Amino acid sequence: MRLELEQEESVELLSLIVDRITQKAGLAAKDRAAVKRWRSEQMKAGSDAMKELSDKINADLERALRSKEKSAIQRADWR
Repeated sequence: MRLELEQEESVELLSLIVDRITQKAGLAAKDRAAVKRWRSEQMKAGSDAMKELSDKINADLERALRSKEKSAIQRADWR
């Protein structure tokens, strides 16, 4: 199985994670604004930083899927 996120999907994933973290971390309004400003200015689709993050996300997904695939093969069926 192959799963690969497009850069726009990685942007949405990052936005969701950043929003969730800023809500749950109990950051001051100033700090939340700084994190959101970083996301909107530096981590937009097409930027070098976002391309690098998207590549890393896809590499991690591929590694996780391969590991899961290996585990399923090595696991005994009779347990």
